[in-house]
Amino acid sequence: MRRPLLLAGCFLTAACRGAVPNRNAPPEQAISAILIGCRTILQSGEAREGRVAINFESEGGRRAEVYRLPLNGGENHLYLVEPGVYRVAPTRSFLGFHQPALNVVVDGRAYSAPFPRELLRQHSYEILPARITLIGSLEVAVTPASSGGQPTIRVRLDDSVQARRDIVQSAIRDMMDPRKPEQVRESSIAWSRALQNSLMQLLAEEEQRPLYKPAQ
Repeated sequence: MRRPLLLAGCFLTAACRGAVPNRNAPPEQAISAILIGCRTILQSGEAREGRVAINFESEGGRRAEVYRLPLNGGENHLYLVEPGVYRVAPTRSFLGFHQPALNVVVDGRAYSAPFPRELLRQHSYEILPARITLIGSLEVAVTPASSGGQPTIRVRLDDSVQARRDIVQSAIRDMMDPRKPEQVRESSIAWSRALQNSLMQLLAEEEQRPLYKPAQ
C-alpha cells in the first residue's frame, strides 16, 4: 500500500514543479516545438560547460502547462510542447511555488542570482500546432568581483533576429553534421520542413524592418 502512495506523491510533486518536455523527438500529430539556445560566459570567454534551468508556462490556471527547461551552455534545445500561449517564468519548488533565485552552474561552480525582471516582462509566445517557435538564446555572464566578493551574474534572453537566425541555421546544419549525436540529426531531419518555414518567416520579418527611424 505504501508503494502506490509513494509513487502518487512523486507524480504530484513532479507535476507541481513542472515536467521536462521531450527533447530532440520527432514531431507528433498536432504537437509543437520551441527552439532555444544557451550561452554561459566567463570573463575569459565562453565557458566549456554550463547549466541553467527556466520554466515555460502557459495560461489557464490549474490546467496550465508547466514545463521545466534544462539548458546546457553551447547547445541548442528543441523541446516539444503543447500548443498554447506561454511565458518564460522562474523554476518552481517541489510544492509548486516560483523560486526567486536563478541557479547556474558554470565550469563546475554553482552561482545564484535573483531571477531577472527582464525575463518576467518578456512578451508571451503563441505556440501554434506543428510549428517551431524560435525563442532566442539565453545568455548567462559571470563577472568576478574586483574585491573578492560575490560575482555578478547577468542573464538576458537575446531574441534578436540575428540570435534567432543563428539557432535555426545551426539546427538545420545539424542534419548533415556527423559529429552530432544520431538523435539530434534525426530530429533535425524530422523537423526539417518546420525549421525551413521558421527560417523563411524570420527572413520575411527582417525584410519588413525599417532601415531607419523617422524623425520625431
